[in-house]
Amino acid sequence: MFSFMLFSTLFSSIFAEPGEQRWVCNSSDISVWYTYCDDMKAPISIEVKPCITLKGSKGYLHLSYIPRRDIKKLYFNIYLSFNSMDFPMRKEVVCRGSDDLYSFCRALKG
Repeated sequence: MFSFMLFSTLFSSIFAEPGEQRWVCNSSDISVWYTYCDDMKAPISIEVKPCITLKGSKGYLHLSYIPRRDIKKLYFNIYLSFNSMDFPMRKEVVCRGSDDLYSFCRALKG
């Protein structure tokens, strides 16, 4: 789904300004990091194995998140930047609130 990524993840159901950048991995081709819009110290954990390169490699993006409320809507805002050139923001919707593909969507907290 994501062939190459340099992204900032805004991962919350409330709107706020992004926090500090959190580094995920760094290769000779790309750096992967994220920010989040929440006041929690560590709301999500992201791991990329292996760290992504632009030379056609594939890997896995592992995301861990403990929800503080019911999961009704869940999405990523992905920002790509390459050689100082910014690409348009892309919104990846994981849970819409109805007709969702994943079993954890619409799950109740706890």
